Amino acid sequence: MFTYALNGIICGLQGRGHMFTTKHFIWIGICILFILIMNHYAKKEDFTLQNACYFFMFICLLSETTKMMSDMIPSTHGGMHLNPQSLPFHICSILLFIAAYITFGKDGPLKQKMINFFAVVGTCGGIAAILIPTYGVEFNVANVYQCFMYHAALTWFSLYLIRFKHANLGMQAFKDNLVVLFALLIFNLYMNSILAVYDTNFMFIVRPPLEGLPFLNLDHGYYIYLFRVIMLGVIGLSLFHLPFIVKERKSCETESDFNIA
Repeated sequence: MFTYALNGIICGLQGRGHMFTTKHFIWIGICILFILIMNHYAKKEDFTLQNACYFFMFICLLSETTKMMSDMIPSTHGGMHLNPQSLPFHICSILLFIAAYITFGKDGPLKQKMINFFAVVGTCGGIAAILIPTYGVEFNVANVYQCFMYHAALTWFSLYLIRFKHANLGMQAFKDNLVVLFALLIFNLYMNSILAVYDTNFMFIVRPPLEGLPFLNLDHGYYIYLFRVIMLGVIGLSLFHLPFIVKERKSCETESDFNIA
């Protein structure tokens, strides 16, 4: 979760000249307005999980179509292909597949784990991406619309899962989410190696996205850098889950006291 948020934050530093300008504040306002309107509409219309899923999948379809049309590059022997750096191996893109499973998959423990993971990653990652304009803030660039549109919808859907109690973010979910994050870390270590010729850097675990960062840098070697990324992810995930774990524990203690009485 926090690794994804961190990815958005650091990557956004590349366009830090666009941060918190007038145009950026307009985009932030649009995203906030969208989230508030959708929250109100979902409550007013009593959105079911399926309703929310279908709406989010529609946004995903628009977002990915825009990205694919914008990120196509010339192929060596003619024609075009998708830029390998745009392959869906960042966590934000992996969420598309998780959303599809939540929408069309069978109810059960696996689907619940997917919901729990999505709620945490989507909330933090969506907010981070809105605050830090990775693609800039210009109104005549397709990827800017794609970025803000997708992450606003991502934030709304993630908050919906939490607000309407579809996500269970107690201790077991915390453990499960840790396992998933480490699994994605290992997966992308391999993917970055396989696609090294294309200079991919999924999850920014090959190197920092910028030189000269005060904490995430290669000054002390690669393994220290990787360790810091992992620790930030663990700490961020823990802080997100903490209120839910505390609430869960208090609920269990109350139930136990009631049973004793």
